[in-house]
Amino acid sequence: MASFDELLSETIRTPGLLAASTSPDEERKLFESEHVPPPVLLLAVAPISSRAIDMIVAFEVSSEAAYDKLYVHPVWPKGQSGVTIGIGYDIGYVNADSLAKDWTPGIGASAVAMLAPACGKTGAAANQILPQLQAVSVPFSVANSVFGQTDIPRYTARTLAALPPAAGELSPDCLGALVSLVYNRGASFNAAGDRYREMRAIHDDLQQQNLKDIPAQIRSMKRLWANDPSLAGLVRRRELEAVLFEQGLA
Repeated sequence: MASFDELLSETIRTPGLLAASTSPDEERKLFESEHVPPPVLLLAVAPISSRAIDMIVAFEVSSEAAYDKLYVHPVWPKGQSGVTIGIGYDIGYVNADSLAKDWTPGIGASAVAMLAPACGKTGAAANQILPQLQAVSVPFSVANSVFGQTDIPRYTARTLAALPPAAGELSPDCLGALVSLVYNRGASFNAAGDRYREMRAIHDDLQQQNLKDIPAQIRSMKRLWANDPSLAGLVRRRELEAVLFEQGLA
């Protein structure tokens, strides 16, 4: 079996695979539009591994070179997304105060003021406003800083808040695998329906300290995308998360 690092490198090198996860966080955005995440404290959030962060960045923007070519200016990833800047930062799902707090230090108040009208706009409304925002430029260094200092702690906190306390004792690789899952699917560990049966099983596994079952549950989710070639990237992402969790257990 390939190691996580080998599998991630192969994924990045495979033409079209990262792109074959059309609007990769669409499910998370739909879930959060129906289940508004509760406020979370970002102080003393448990760390996740650099491997997990590299994986999430790869599936969001592929690489720094790809970012500089495709994502320096605001984009609209289609679906229920809002205008998105940086590394998957969706303005449609934040308010103006959060936008200003997160981005003013990096891109300045005038750029934030230009982006503010996109707050809360998703879908067609976001696409309509996008042409007005193309003067805004977000360097990769700034995007990477906001991602590490804001997005990762925020989604780590949401992951921990949705799971039993045992999640806080996981290794950085194991927790990072679950944060990647939440960044992609939302903190849906208690959601009803067959689509979320593995998410509920992961919650129960943590409650019962049955950690060795969690990689199998992550792999089982592939059933949701396996028959759609346009979503091959999501199938690969689940495998990477499962391998990373196994590495964290070892």
